[in-house]
Amino acid sequence: MAAIRDPYRSYRQTQVETADQATLLLMLYSGAIKFLGQARQTMEDDDIEETNRLLGRVQDILCELMGSLNPDLPDISGSLFQLYEYMHHQLVQANVKKDPVLIDEVDKMLNTLLEAWQVAVKESKQDPEPSGAEPGERREKA
Repeated sequence: MAAIRDPYRSYRQTQVETADQATLLLMLYSGAIKFLGQARQTMEDDDIEETNRLLGRVQDILCELMGSLNPDLPDISGSLFQLYEYMHHQLVQANVKKDPVLIDEVDKMLNTLLEAWQVAVKESKQDPEPSGAEPGERREKA
């Protein structure tokens, strides 16, 4: 018997597999923001299990962002690492304390970063790639 495929899941998988580095970065930020909004709502609804699952997804995304930082740019990468680490910690605290204010704090920071990266991506598409760039490399530019 053939397995029934979820067309949305297949579409998303194809999107991720074919996306460039900048698009993947923006997708990670957007996903984290989406899950934070859902987590805030489930926290308000006293759905502890779903809140925990959603906050865990955001924490996983933050870990992915930390792992994608470019060590060749220690100043910027170090600052972003510390920021991601702080957000991760705040989400752990939000989950333990059931405090939506901490979720809102992380949401605001992620939205600010998303907007900054959107501008950077837009500007980088207007400027040609430097000759030494590797097209398949999946690291944040920072």
